[in-house]
Amino acid sequence: MSEPQRQTRTPWYIAGAALVVAAAVVVVVVVSGGGSDDSGSTRTSVASEDTFPPHVVRTSEIEAQDAGSPQRALLEWWQSFQFGDARGVVERTSAATVSAVGRPQLAELVRTRGQGLQGVEVLGATVAGDAASIRVGLLTFQPEKEGEPPPKTPTASRPATFAMRKEGGEWHFSEPVYLKPMVDSLRSRQEQKQQGGQQQNQQQQTNTETAPE
Repeated sequence: MSEPQRQTRTPWYIAGAALVVAAAVVVVVVVSGGGSDDSGSTRTSVASEDTFPPHVVRTSEIEAQDAGSPQRALLEWWQSFQFGDARGVVERTSAATVSAVGRPQLAELVRTRGQGLQGVEVLGATVAGDAASIRVGLLTFQPEKEGEPPPKTPTASRPATFAMRKEGGEWHFSEPVYLKPMVDSLRSRQEQKQQGGQQQNQQQQTNTETAPE
């Protein structure tokens, strides 16, 4: 009488054990899969910003400012400039400033000098309607010896104030006085390079004409 009872109960034991194992596998897959993507992307993001030169504006610095504030808009503009994002810089610059500097000139400046733009630190702001003044420190990271990597902390800070203007509900960089000297310097270097190339071509042509046959 006992043998038939064992035969009828055994399939239920097997089915129950299979369900428990399957549930455990699903739980492990869900937990490990869901957590790995988020932590991995966070580690990658942090690691990538850690490899930037110390003068580059970090995303964490931008996010530390209030959303929609002129301070945050200034840091977004600055980071776009340092990343060589000409389109982003032009879009974040006031119409009057773009007109004063010149759209092609501003875009060329960003593409040429972008990564070399010095660091910046927001110190405070004064807002009056659609206008704002942002007090900053322009940061310098000077190595102790020539050829050494720049230090992680700034070695000097120069005070400056930048104007921001709200247009279309968003804050835009509005300081042509800061941009025009850089644009003029870039134009001067390009003209000198062009003149040097022309003189070299003329010299080569002269040498060719006077060369003995």
